[in-house]
Amino acid sequence: MTADAATIRSTVEAYCAAFTAGDQQAYLDCFADGAWIDDPVGAPRHEGKEAIAAFFSTSQSMADSIELRSTGPVRVAAGEAAFPMQARPSIGGATYVVDIIDVMTFDDAGKITSMRAFWDPSEMRPADD
Repeated sequence: MTADAATIRSTVEAYCAAFTAGDQQAYLDCFADGAWIDDPVGAPRHEGKEAIAAFFSTSQSMADSIELRSTGPVRVAAGEAAFPMQARPSIGGATYVVDIIDVMTFDDAGKITSMRAFWDPSEMRPADD
């Protein structure tokens, strides 16, 4: 039996909150053992929690802070979720934005088993808000 939609949505919220807070342990707690991420899709895959932890550390070191902001509903079906969001890195006092669509799969406990982030670094732009 797959995790229910409320559990999956809760994991997505925890994932975004942990990344935004820079809380590596809370971020890793969202993932199942053996999980993998493609972020962005087309980049080398990060497989397992150790690789995901390294990805998190590298990502966090690229900006003073990074907010993940939901820009639409989390759509859940058959143990998977897709949702639009923005990554909003702050660098040197300026805030930038890039639009992303994440697609995730989940185990029965609602832990992320895979995450694919669809975005293009060349589309990052200054935030207008």
